[in-house]
Amino acid sequence: HGRLLAESERLSRVLLNSISHELRTPLAAIGSAASALSDATSTSPDMRRTLLAEIHEANARLNRIVGNLLDLARLEHGNVTVRADWHDARDVVDTTVRELHRELAAYAVTVEVPSEPLLAWLDFSLIQHALANLLVNATMHTPPGTAIEIGVTSEGDAVAWTVADRGPGIAPDLLPKIFEKFVRAPNASAGGSGLGLAIAKGFVEAHGGTLVVANREGGGTVFTFRLPQPERPPLVEASIQ
Repeated sequence: HGRLLAESERLSRVLLNSISHELRTPLAAIGSAASALSDATSTSPDMRRTLLAEIHEANARLNRIVGNLLDLARLEHGNVTVRADWHDARDVVDTTVRELHRELAAYAVTVEVPSEPLLAWLDFSLIQHALANLLVNATMHTPPGTAIEIGVTSEGDAVAWTVADRGPGIAPDLLPKIFEKFVRAPNASAGGSGLGLAIAKGFVEAHGGTLVVANREGGGTVFTFRLPQPERPPLVEASIQ
């Protein structure tokens, strides 16, 4: 009991230290940009656009941090309910890339999906969130201008999504614990709380799926999550004109 209590207190301290630091950075950026914007006499239109972009970026970072905290609380307390239905697996990719257009703008993003609908039984919100966390993770560990590749394929009785990058890869000693809470690679850019990968894994596993990572030949990493498909999808009936 004493060991569990000590571990709980340690995790609480890590959480508080991590989150307080991560919250201060975007809050300071918003405060600084807002102050500069309020002085209309000294800001040109170009400068105002730059300051507004900084506020939008800092706000997005805040939303990610708060969202990850809420997701972590749901996972820790077993409050994740999978509301699955049939969805086109390609739509998960399209929606996620569209919502992260600002974060992905500086990267050479390629998407490889089937030409025909690929129906998968899943909770769209949870899986879309898991994919988003993998993509945000890629942007934090790879230099701007490098490739980020996203794909989805059918693997018999499973559907698999991949996120591959050409960053520095993951050190061998870090590889076994990369999905643990609060683990951050030393080369990660500012703005992460070390929770994104743990949450992605939790959401995938809530579906009975798996999330794995490997270093790529030629540099970089590839994350793959697979969702088992226990049923055959319904036939898509052609609409009769």
